[in-house]
Amino acid sequence: MARKRALKQFSKQELLRELGERLADEKFHDGMTMSEMELAAEEMARGEAAAPPVAAMLSRMKPEKPTAKACPMCGKRVPVKARDRERTVRSLAGPVTFKRNYHYCEACKYGFYPVDRMLDLPEEGELTSEMEKRVLDFAVNDVYGECAARWSLHYAEPISETLLRRVVARVGGQCEEADQGHLQEALKPKAEPADALVVEVDGSLLPIRGAEPWKEAKVGLTYRHNRKANAPIKGTARYAAVVGGLGNFAPVLEELLQAERIDEAGVVIWLGDGAACNWTLADQLYPDAIQILDWHHAVEHAVECGRVLLGEESPWLPLWQRRAEGLLLEGDVQATIRELMDCLPEVPKRGQRDALEAIENLVNYYRTNAKRMRYAWFRKAGYPIGSGAIESAHRHVLQTRMKRAGQRWAMRNARQMAHLRAAYRTAGARRFYGAIRAAARARPRDQQGGRDHFRYARYGDRDWGRCRKAASN
Repeated sequence: MARKRALKQFSKQELLRELGERLADEKFHDGMTMSEMELAAEEMARGEAAAPPVAAMLSRMKPEKPTAKACPMCGKRVPVKARDRERTVRSLAGPVTFKRNYHYCEACKYGFYPVDRMLDLPEEGELTSEMEKRVLDFAVNDVYGECAARWSLHYAEPISETLLRRVVARVGGQCEEADQGHLQEALKPKAEPADALVVEVDGSLLPIRGAEPWKEAKVGLTYRHNRKANAPIKGTARYAAVVGGLGNFAPVLEELLQAERIDEAGVVIWLGDGAACNWTLADQLYPDAIQILDWHHAVEHAVECGRVLLGEESPWLPLWQRRAEGLLLEGDVQATIRELMDCLPEVPKRGQRDALEAIENLVNYYRTNAKRMRYAWFRKAGYPIGSGAIESAHRHVLQTRMKRAGQRWAMRNARQMAHLRAAYRTAGARRFYGAIRAAARARPRDQQGGRDHFRYARYGDRDWGRCRKAASN
């Protein structure tokens, strides 16, 4: 008589086959569609069959000894302050509960749970890191109501709009408060110094709640450029986004430039739209950069002048634009200015004041930016002359998420989302959450003997807390 086999003697394949047979007996009915079969199998995999293995694996962890553990901040060993504190977290397999010891470092005024850190769980919140990563991926790409609805299509455990907001506030705060140098290094792996590094900066307005309905958001972008092909190198873009003034934005941009090893780059091209603050920022952060006025803005200013002189509906406007483009491409700004001055005698008396003012403004604009408009030489050297990348960045970094119909952002939420979106577009969906957590855990560089000199410091130092406090006031 054959002896019955113990459960441990069955192979994994045999157990899975038995589960499949039981599922078929329980769920199958005549007329069942393929989609119904697939959903039934998925429900078992992520629901009935998923939670027990997670709980079983947790139960197999060795009991935590009540001994002193090293403080994550200073490294000093500190004793247990409270034993067997219970925590329940929501995982992809459902809620799981476990116990762990609490330690508190008096020197750092910092409390921690060694088991939480070993399991790589967030210090706060009710989600596991894997669950939080996926919730955040939804939240930074769509409005919260749509996220909650779309989540239910992929997962059995529902989430609420309130949960999405809490996750964004928690991780967004970590992203904003982290050492920005550590964050940039974590978002994108270090690479060799660039042969040609392009820097672009621009601002746009976002809808904000309160007395000031619109607030400027500044976006910075760097990417590596192939001078031989006169084209950007794919996958090298980094982004920084800050809702606020130059004092908030410049330190963040500086850390981005340091992560790109700007001092070791072969050549740095700083592209801008002509705003004085762009060139001031370039002079402060990298005065040796080759500054280039965006070609399209240079032409646009000429066309605006032509509209004043010729009229909005003039059939001569296209000819005026082509002539301006031809002169500017030749890189001879003085020739362009001379032709503009030659227009003065032809200005009719009617509307003469507006026409003279338009010519004067355009001439002053070209004279101010003459060194930045050597387009023939720039193109020969393989440098980009258009800032379309930063114009596009405003749309795909910020506006796609933060400038939708009916949206009005609280200032704090806008700052956090801007930081998250820039991190997301820099690192991609798979890397950005882990990079933020790694940067949040890293000690500030002034405690690690990091660099102690900066090119830009509006408030006289680089104390991030003081900078934010001064900016908010």
